[in-house]
Amino acid sequence: MWLLGVFLAIPILEIVLFVQIGAELGVIGTLAEIAITGALALVLMRLEPHRNAQDVRAALDRDASPASPMAHSALRLIGAVLLLVPGFFTDTLGLLLLLPPLRMLILARLFKNLQTTARRQNTIIIEGDYETRPPEPPAADYTRLPHRENRD
Repeated sequence: MWLLGVFLAIPILEIVLFVQIGAELGVIGTLAEIAITGALALVLMRLEPHRNAQDVRAALDRDASPASPMAHSALRLIGAVLLLVPGFFTDTLGLLLLLPPLRMLILARLFKNLQTTARRQNTIIIEGDYETRPPEPPAADYTRLPHRENRD
């Protein structure tokens, strides 16, 4: 139910902000803001996969988990999508998600909530190591008899 409220409140808030801020910026200024943030969003969305791959490779080179770079990448991508949506409120949220300190706070809070939820559900997490071994040669098949020719 609260999700429906959010979907109804955001457009209303955007309309109010367009009226108030649009009066200050004028039509040209408002359209320019929409075009600039949309262009910025497209550039960010286009570059994000490359940045994500580079960050994940760097984490793996340090023998660190790639989870943090991937989470940061997801939040940057959400920020870019919010910049693509026309509106001052969504643009502000999108720009805030591009700030690394705020992303760190969001991820820390999310991780803490996930830990709390996991403890409440008595979830058992088993961590382990693995090693890669070369494949073993196939075992001989002794169930098949060799083919014999019929000699008469």
